[in-house]
Amino acid sequence: MIINQLGGGEFSHIGMVISVEDEIKIIHATTDDDGNNINQVIISTLAEFITPELAQKYAIARPNFISDTQFEQIIAELVSKQGAPFILAPRDKEHLYCTTFLYDAIIKFQPNFKVEWKYANFPLLNGVYLFPSAFANHENISWIYRYPEENQ
Repeated sequence: MIINQLGGGEFSHIGMVISVEDEIKIIHATTDDDGNNINQVIISTLAEFITPELAQKYAIARPNFISDTQFEQIIAELVSKQGAPFILAPRDKEHLYCTTFLYDAIIKFQPNFKVEWKYANFPLLNGVYLFPSAFANHENISWIYRYPEENQ
């Protein structure tokens, strides 16, 4: 809830689909989505990622600004970070949380990717941060699915 309020969006977490073979798998940086892998980059199934205990709302979007080759490069970069520690810190410090995890991999292969970082002044969060709303508000994505559907 705090992330939604600070970021001005409806989502508090973000990941990237890295596989659709057999079952959909998503890589993301998280604090405690998996009790066996606390505060790190993990791979979850879609069912685990959207379990009601973790997600009241969720959506799937396609980034239209990434080529197939870039997508493969980004996935390889993200997977190489599996197990890396979760670090919630402002832009000017070492950081690795859900949005910066994706952002840093994307700009490595698509340097024209631009999103809005926001200043936050909240206990334990003071500085410039990247929130999931920056991705959700990007002009060059296509929404594939949203739950609950808008206007419900």
